[in-house]
Amino acid sequence: MGEHILEYPEIEIYTSSLSPSKLDELGLLSWFECHKRLHMLYQEALLEIINGDNETVKEAFLVHGKVKVLVLEAITLSVWRQNIFPCLCNIQISKEKVFAVFTVLYHEVTAFGLLESLAFYSDCVESLQDTAVELLDYCVASILQIINRDVPKVLHEKLDELTVQEELQHHESNIVHNLAVKSISVIRYLAQAFEHLPLNITSRFYNNHDVPMLLCKVIEMAPWCTTGTDGKQYQFVDGNWRKRQSTDEAINKSEGQAWLSLRQVLLDQRLLQYYEFNDYRRQQLCKLIRHLHDDMLDQLSPLAELKHFLCQLSVANLPTPQARPLILELVAEYRDKLLRKFANKWEKLTMKQADMLRDLDINQIRSIAKGLSETYRTLDLVEPEPAKCGNCGEPAASRCSRCKSEWYCGRECQVKMWNKHKSICALISDQSVSQ
Repeated sequence: MGEHILEYPEIEIYTSSLSPSKLDELGLLSWFECHKRLHMLYQEALLEIINGDNETVKEAFLVHGKVKVLVLEAITLSVWRQNIFPCLCNIQISKEKVFAVFTVLYHEVTAFGLLESLAFYSDCVESLQDTAVELLDYCVASILQIINRDVPKVLHEKLDELTVQEELQHHESNIVHNLAVKSISVIRYLAQAFEHLPLNITSRFYNNHDVPMLLCKVIEMAPWCTTGTDGKQYQFVDGNWRKRQSTDEAINKSEGQAWLSLRQVLLDQRLLQYYEFNDYRRQQLCKLIRHLHDDMLDQLSPLAELKHFLCQLSVANLPTPQARPLILELVAEYRDKLLRKFANKWEKLTMKQADMLRDLDINQIRSIAKGLSETYRTLDLVEPEPAKCGNCGEPAASRCSRCKSEWYCGRECQVKMWNKHKSICALISDQSVSQ
């Protein structure tokens, strides 16, 4: 048995009491406790996967029927991020209250990250039923965001020079990237569970959203690689941009997920029932053959089957899908319901949330920062890899001696990051002293 973050009674209580956040209550003092609980469930789920000794979180979500709640939570936070967050960035926010805004922003990653870990199990996906339509639409929208955006340049030495608004926008860009990568994995898990979901999911998957072409576009764009402001190459790993080592020939984890997802959706037996390979689709898919070289196949051997399929596709005509019986199509309603409810009220809602921030006094912010810092620190159990420098992303051996919440590879990086780190450092360390 490995270490655990939550005991069984805590998992039961946290899961059974879980409900979707209300859009107009995000950022309330009581809401931060909900975020803390969800984040701890997420960490415990990851830890159980790593330890391989039990599936307590998964079973709790199934017993209490709460997997659907995670889908609705992610959608709620995406509506907040797209409609309220940009307006908040235009309002003057004091440095010590940025942490509260970032926590709401990060909550979407927490909810969807937990959902991704549960979606690995087919019975969790099966429990979604009609809500799977909402999840599919969310995943496609997330992937489209990185297709329609330029891959960001990674900031290197100027993080401490950013304004509050620029810093929040920088974090939002990384979060969008993180959600898209996770969505690619969830797409694969949905495809693996087609037989357990309503029939219209498969049709929507291949026809309405054309997921094969979507994944093909992502692979060609390679949004998991970019150039930093220092001119060096970076790759997206575990939710962050890391400097690419010149000797690093291993396939990027995000790229691997995209390839495995494409393999799943193209080799699924239902493909030929729903998907017509016209000339454009055939041309785009066959372009991918050049990427499936020996080094790639050595690292991801299941892709050999995909290469064989694509080679066949390039020289042979596949049968045209037969006419299918009429299937009553389900429509994703939850997002539209939220948008209708708050139509023409975004400015008013933004001001309400800004007032919430102003009402938080320094002691309350310290308490929130301290509690969440301790929660995030338990990631050391989940991520046994060496700590990363808060400035350059390199392996770090030294931790801030005052708050012990940030790591650095050396004195130079610590000095560069001080202007950015000092406010949260003061909040956490002052709260520790007061206790």
